[in-house]
Amino acid sequence: MPEGVENSRLAAWLGLPRSLPVLVLVIGLIASLAAGLQVQRVAEAKDRERFNNAVAQAHAAVAARLQTYTAALRGGTGLFAARPGGAVTREEFRAYAERLDLPQVYPGIQGLGFSAKLPGLAGPETAAMLARHGVPGLEIHPSHPRPEVHAILFLEPLDRRNRAALGYDMYSNAVRRAAMAAARDTGRGAMSGKVELVQEIDRDKQAGFLIYHPVYRDGGVPETVAQRRAQLIGFVYAPFRADDLLRGIFGDQPNPRVRMFVYDETVAPENLLHASTGRAPDPARFTASRDLEIGGRRWRIVYAAAPGLEEGSTRGLAFVFFVGGMLATGLVAFATWRQVRARLTAEDEIAARREAEHERELLVAELNHRVKNTLATVQSIAAQSLREGRSAAETRETFEARLLALSHTHNLLTRAHWRGADLREIVRQELSPHGEGRVRIDGGPVSLPPAASLAVGMALHELATNAAKYGALSRPEGQVAVAWQVIGRAEARRVRLTWREIGGPPVAEAPRRRGFGTRLITQGLKQQLEGEVEMDFRSSGLVCVLEFPLRAPAEAA
Repeated sequence: MPEGVENSRLAAWLGLPRSLPVLVLVIGLIASLAAGLQVQRVAEAKDRERFNNAVAQAHAAVAARLQTYTAALRGGTGLFAARPGGAVTREEFRAYAERLDLPQVYPGIQGLGFSAKLPGLAGPETAAMLARHGVPGLEIHPSHPRPEVHAILFLEPLDRRNRAALGYDMYSNAVRRAAMAAARDTGRGAMSGKVELVQEIDRDKQAGFLIYHPVYRDGGVPETVAQRRAQLIGFVYAPFRADDLLRGIFGDQPNPRVRMFVYDETVAPENLLHASTGRAPDPARFTASRDLEIGGRRWRIVYAAAPGLEEGSTRGLAFVFFVGGMLATGLVAFATWRQVRARLTAEDEIAARREAEHERELLVAELNHRVKNTLATVQSIAAQSLREGRSAAETRETFEARLLALSHTHNLLTRAHWRGADLREIVRQELSPHGEGRVRIDGGPVSLPPAASLAVGMALHELATNAAKYGALSRPEGQVAVAWQVIGRAEARRVRLTWREIGGPPVAEAPRRRGFGTRLITQGLKQQLEGEVEMDFRSSGLVCVLEFPLRAPAEAA
């Protein structure tokens, strides 16, 4: 039995070409889903990068601000080092704090203070030390006996909150005492854990913490721990209300892309210092944790994606491209179904089995070729529209317009059973939206093969779109003239089509950057048809000449 007859029987047994539309539909759906997933994957990666950048910026801002405050405390110790025995008065300390301009230069800080190590709660030595610092009669609290007393002597600015803290012995509190002891023994700044500040005198209370820097009798830092303990005279310190501090860093408006949750040492509700949303973090699309070491204390900061991160996201394009792919798949599957039905009807009328089998083989090969080319074109348009679009709306509008232009040419070819399409019909369908009175068409009947029909249809769509946006059709008086002629003989015949814009805006020079539309014209004509494209940007309007073989090389084969 001849090989062709055997292959035809195998195709018939498999249900081809009746099952070909279903096969096209399945392949198209898979390709559309893959394209949508790819777009979503790229958008997810971009959103993750934007989130990481926002986290890095926020984290760096917090670290820089706390380091600045620590440096300010270190500078405050120099004031005491300049006085014999560190005998600085309240007025001198106030003048120093006012020169720092704390509210403007150090926003978020509750104050700058000095806590002195006293001989005891009371007695002649304690009274003499208080008088030497300019705060005679200062009441020390709490009043219960204890082996070591550190009282707040100065705290600027002396507002109603800070006035409530004067005389308080911070060493009587375990959390504060641990930070003060660490600063005393190391000679460096130390940060406390989470506390409630003495300044919290209102109903609206915030979590707080303090940073201490030791002051020694001789101004410098003694060499040994024992010497540091013996020569300690007090601490320059700063109290912080955590919410006020973070608002001072980022302003009244929270970061629109990330939410911040600051914990002391470990993530636990009782350790929460600050929450940018006023509550514990909800499940978020992206989260990240960063550690921050300041003054021997570690903060764990949890960052979560905020709703503002979604505003610049392109995730919605995944649905657009999936729907666009579905539409393209439906068009191709419908065209395939119509062609298959027409071919099968013709087969039933052919008497010779051999011719019918041969015709079916040609149909399958032709349809496979057309489906492959069409899907490749749709994929290229989708990918380029995604890269070129400045927004999701613009990308969707451009993609749908080009897909509609491709669909129009498919309809012309389908009506002719893919034997070809009339050039005049292609020109009319692409320019008809712009009005009959503004378009002049001049050319005889020319039937273009499928590949040439699709390439010319897409080229005319791009030329018409650009003319409507920037060229002659963007002005009421502008017109477009399209003319063509067939040159050459026999198999060497070529079509020369001239697009001429009249009355458009003057063009000083050709655009320096080739957009996707220009590439679509040149690639379609040059790569698919081995044609040539010439564009002349004249002052009177664009003149574009398209010249291509009447039959593309691949189709001629």
